[in-house]
Amino acid sequence: MIELFKDLKNIIGELSEEVNTMKVNVERVQEEGIKAEKVGKDIQKKVDEFQISIQPRVEKINELVNQINKRVE
Repeated sequence: MIELFKDLKNIIGELSEEVNTMKVNVERVQEEGIKAEKVGKDIQKKVDEFQISIQPRVEKINELVNQINKRVE
């Protein structure tokens, strides 16, 4: 019976360690998720800035394409 309690104590100790390890890993995942979200926002900001910066060129290209299409018709 004493062996059973010793085994149970060991199992509970191991389980406690595993739970603590899981907590640490969950915290790490949460931290990395926050970092990834920030990176995603930074990337989206740069994409938006790029789109704004090229918009006049895109409009000019579209005008030229329309002119060419009109001449071809």
